[in-house]
Amino acid sequence: MHETVESTGAVAPRQGALLAIDVGGTKTQVACYDVARRRMNTRILATHAAGLSGEPALQRILAAAHECVVEFDNAQVLSVAVVFPGVVRGPTLLMAPNTPGFEGLDLKGLIADSFGNARVSLDNDVKAGALAEVRWGSLAGVDNAIYLNLGTGLSAAAIANGQLIRGHNGAAMEIGYLLSPFLDPACPEQWATYEKGNAPLEELFSGNALSQLAGEMLGHGHHALDLFASADPAIRKALEQRIAACTVQVANLAVALDVERIAIGGGLYRQAALLAPLIGQLIQRVVPFPPTITAAHFTHDAPLWGALSMAMEAAGLNAIAEQLIAAAESIDVLGD
Repeated sequence: MHETVESTGAVAPRQGALLAIDVGGTKTQVACYDVARRRMNTRILATHAAGLSGEPALQRILAAAHECVVEFDNAQVLSVAVVFPGVVRGPTLLMAPNTPGFEGLDLKGLIADSFGNARVSLDNDVKAGALAEVRWGSLAGVDNAIYLNLGTGLSAAAIANGQLIRGHNGAAMEIGYLLSPFLDPACPEQWATYEKGNAPLEELFSGNALSQLAGEMLGHGHHALDLFASADPAIRKALEQRIAACTVQVANLAVALDVERIAIGGGLYRQAALLAPLIGQLIQRVVPFPPTITAAHFTHDAPLWGALSMAMEAAGLNAIAEQLIAAAESIDVLGD
């Protein structure tokens, strides 16, 4: 295989494919980047279709990734980067209730077996999303920031002095496990905690939590976004209370970390216009040095771009086609 030396001095391939996979609680996105053609194709599929979970669900995802490679004439796969919700510990995944069956699997081994000699890297999806925003998006040039992802679940990542905060166990900023502010101090036995199998803040404010609320307040078959469309005062009050509960915790983090900017992404944020002004107003009122609130550049697929960044680095590349990054929000996503 012909090779060239990029500006960093690293030896990088002139041909081959990079694979990026974002495994979400609801859907999985796959991207294949052809180094020679400087083109990318994508897939989107349900993470757990037809009742699949665990290794069968993973193999179905990997089959979709192979389909992307076939479209580029079965180019050699140089590296594969896969990101998951939860805590990645070595080759395995912990604290991932939204992807049942994946915890405890030898993910790195199974992925490596599927793609031969390609380099395999794993990470948390939201941490990867933050790195994509730092590299190409709304957090470029910002040394102290928070990336907040509002999707099926709830999570965040923080940049301090230009470095991603991972924490002792790789679980930094798993804010879904923060305690709800609505607690009775006289009854701690009633608190929903991780010890009892709960993710308190995520169960209060996330795509899943709001869909459950929609079902309770609007009836069976309604979803989270229906709450935002409702003019019912009781529904508006319930929704705004939950938004405030999450935003208070984010404001506390902004105070603790003294950040310059908060970038917000995820499917829920992209579709719910009410969120931006409410979050911004509360942050302005609470934080002594209020950070700028901005939408993530990769509003709904920052983790996928983070995975692509990981795959690039593993293959020794330091750049991809700029037009793909500029058009990130309009990339066609092919059906399952």
